Amino acid sequence: MQIFQGFRDKRIRNRPRCIAIGIFDGVHRGHQKIIARAVRDAKRIGASSTVITFDPHPNKVLRPAVSHPILMTLSHRLNFFEKIGVNEVILVHFNERFAKISHRHFLDELLFGQLGMKSLSVGKDFRFGFRGLGDARTLLEGSKRLGFQLSLAKPVKAGHDIISSTRIRKLIEKGELNKAERMLGRPVSVYGTVEHGRGRGRSLGFPTANLNPHHETLPPGGVYAAWGSLNGTKLKAVIHIGKRPTFKDRQKSLEAHFFNFHRNIYGSAIELFFKKRIRGTRAFGSPEALTRAIRKDIDHASKIL
Repeated sequence: MQIFQGFRDKRIRNRPRCIAIGIFDGVHRGHQKIIARAVRDAKRIGASSTVITFDPHPNKVLRPAVSHPILMTLSHRLNFFEKIGVNEVILVHFNERFAKISHRHFLDELLFGQLGMKSLSVGKDFRFGFRGLGDARTLLEGSKRLGFQLSLAKPVKAGHDIISSTRIRKLIEKGELNKAERMLGRPVSVYGTVEHGRGRGRSLGFPTANLNPHHETLPPGGVYAAWGSLNGTKLKAVIHIGKRPTFKDRQKSLEAHFFNFHRNIYGSAIELFFKKRIRGTRAFGSPEALTRAIRKDIDHASKIL
């Protein structure tokens, strides 16, 4: 999958493209529907399937005073785009200058003129251009005027609930992983980089990978059975999220102990897929008591996995 750094990337050439546009935070089932349409259209006409996404989130520029937590980092999103079968991504650095581009210029000059758009797939409530003046009606008019195929995806439901990144984030934060999984269309996961920790797990006989999730949404503190994915290798794991009360450590961390795994993976990117919560975080009277609890956690996780 090729990644272009915005519309000014000199490597971009005009060619037939089937485009999907969105933030796609979480790449949930609704997002997958939009992207899959672009991939399918591209295969049908021999074009390139192209995702246009933004970093940072436009709300951080347009509404900087409001907190905007994320489900996924950019790296995590890009990883999923490639899995879905996207050929290329145009990564737009969203800033005040880009926000002032008119909807007509964005559609006519950038998408159609520069990129060679043959089809466009977006959500039905998609808005674009200066002050969000571009909408579904604008796109319908533009598709007839310029001659490209348009797909306006309706919201996808899980049961009676409309799937959204905000709803999924709240479910994960509350620990309702099964409900979040149904909306995502896959297990809840976190993607991060292995960093040096304090080495306490190794001193207890259970070496752990200390993961920096880069502000991705995490489930509540506790111990979880999980699968790890490292360069395509699937690993069984038990995960601890939270503080370490046995050692009076107030800093929250995410640590994963991989079963029968002894490689040095500092600096590596790992994705962890949560399977089930085993227990909450608690303080133990001694390191020996903690060691016994970890053994029980590993046995429990082995049965679950």
